[in-house]
This record gives sequence, structure tokens and C-alpha cells, in this order.
Amino acid sequence: MKKTILLLLLAFTFACDKDDDKKSTNPIDQLPPATQTGAQTFGCLIDGKTFVPPKFGNNAPHAFYQFVNGAYALSIYGSRTDSSNLKGVIIGCFDMPLIQETTYSLKEKATNNYFGSYLIGGGIYGEYNSTSIEGGTITITRFDPVNFIISGTFSFKAKDLNTGEIIEITEGRFDMQYTN
Repeated sequence: MKKTILLLLLAFTFACDKDDDKKSTNPIDQLPPATQTGAQTFGCLIDGKTFVPPKFGNNAPHAFYQFVNGAYALSIYGSRTDSSNLKGVIIGCFDMPLIQETTYSLKEKATNNYFGSYLIGGGIYGEYNSTSIEGGTITITRFDPVNFIISGTFSFKAKDLNTGEIIEITEGRFDMQYTN
């Protein structure tokens, strides 16, 4: 009996070690897959470090796309709390025509522009925004107004207008059901 228990323990130990070896340390491999099913996923690299919000709870990613005063507004948002602050990434637009499956430029946060932002503490401790110079792109790979699904990829540089510091957000991807 003792030999059986010992053998089971050894087998379990080696099986666990094998699983640990399969985990990648590459930040890109730690991002959610780029799907188009409404999987409620969001992730990117911020200056090369993995940023993935939890799938459920207050910090779960969310999106809305609404028709207001004759034009559309879009917000795709993911946030997470680390040891010190809430951090969030937003891709959005105000007063834009109907979204299509195409690539849009991310510019400054203004009417008729798509923009990207990175907020620390809800913007209290830091707000970095795309600009016409420090910009990027969002590519909508699926827009399904029947099933309320929006999926795509994004990357942009964002500047803290107070300090001039620039961060780079790359390998961004989202696959979400949106509200309207």
C-alpha cells in the first residue's frame, strides 16, 4: 500500500512539473487568443508587459456601441488592479458614422476621431492618450450588430500631456459582446 501511494505521489509530481514547463514566459503567449466569437476577452502589451483584465467581476472587459444625437459612440475597455492602482486601456470614438470591418487611425481624444487611452487610477494618477503624432490603429475584424459582437486588434503610442512620457501599447486584441 505504501509503495502504491509513493508511486502515485511521484507520478503526480512529475506530471505537475511537466505542466509547469509548458507555460510560456513570452508576454505575447500570455494574451488571450484573437477570436471572433464574443468570448469577452481583452489583452495587450504595455511597454512589452502583459496586460489582461480578469474575465469576470468589476474589472471584466466591456464594450458599448450606441447611437446618440444622430451619431455613434464606441467604447472598448479593459482594466485590472495591480498592487497599487486600477489601470485601464480604452479604445473609443465619439460622433462617428456606422462602424465597418476595416482599420481606423487612432488620434487625439476628440469628436469624429478614434482614440486610445491608458489610465492609471481612473486618470487621477496618470492619463496617456493617443495623438495625431503619437497615434496608432484599431482594426475591426468582426462587427455583428445582430449578435452584438465586436472583435479586433489595436496598437498605439500614448502620451502623458503633463510629463511628455510616451508608452507603447502593442499586440492588442479584443473579442466582446457589446451593449447598445
